[in-house]
Amino acid sequence: MKRSLFILGMIALVIGGCKHPTEVELVDESATTNLEAFAVAIPDTNIVTASVDSTGILPEEEVKASAAFLINMVTWDAGSVKRTVAYSRAFFADSVVRLSGASIGFIGRDVGSVILDGGLMVKVPHRIPVVRPVLGDSVYVRGVEYLADLTGSYQHDHAYAWTVINRLQPVLTVTEQTPEALAVLSPRGGAIHSRAVNLPITWNGGKGKMTVIISTYDTVRKKARPLLELRVRTNNGRAVIPAKLLSQLPSGTTFVLTFVLANKTTATVTQPVTGRVLSQAAAVYNVFVELR
Repeated sequence: MKRSLFILGMIALVIGGCKHPTEVELVDESATTNLEAFAVAIPDTNIVTASVDSTGILPEEEVKASAAFLINMVTWDAGSVKRTVAYSRAFFADSVVRLSGASIGFIGRDVGSVILDGGLMVKVPHRIPVVRPVLGDSVYVRGVEYLADLTGSYQHDHAYAWTVINRLQPVLTVTEQTPEALAVLSPRGGAIHSRAVNLPITWNGGKGKMTVIISTYDTVRKKARPLLELRVRTNNGRAVIPAKLLSQLPSGTTFVLTFVLANKTTATVTQPVTGRVLSQAAAVYNVFVELR
């Protein structure tokens, strides 16, 4: 899977507004053991994946799915600039798209109509971004995907249902429960933090699995490159990222901490596509920080 999320094209997140050091606070021992760290696996493929800061889905997980149903509320917090959107997206992979002999994505299959909670999702062209250092970046349009802008109507702690209608008959129904509202309390967007000091993180929000993804952030391409997945053992609203881990991150100063509170399901189906289907309802909260 694939894809450039249309909402990202509508939002230009400016990094570098309000800069302030993180606050020093005492940390209890339980918070220091509340995280398990895993290196993010990058698939050995040229297939383009969506930026994790907009989907909350890691690349390896994305490329394994033949179809995906997503409903996300996403916040980008850089301090002086903060944006929140909510959307739903459905995609069904068809045949492989190749460029110069390499697989770069999949054609988006037209499966008929997709209904989300009684409303018709919009069928739009499926765009595959292609990065070409010499000739410049371009976009290939192959097939379709289904989108719904939920910025004004998204509901927390609500069971959403997608239904695929083909030839006037329902062929697949998928349901997923959105989590509670997610708010990141620390670090604040635009914070400056020393790699030599433990980084306390705190948040509010439950009814979902909590993970934190640490990524480098390309301020030119506006895309995150995930490095580490931090799995929260107990969602008690607090944890500590050890200084030892921070000191091992690559050089550079701009990073994004992507807090993902999600309910996620996978299943194998035969209609309207054959293979693994991923569904996710998530609150995704991105905090941009400087590590020095």
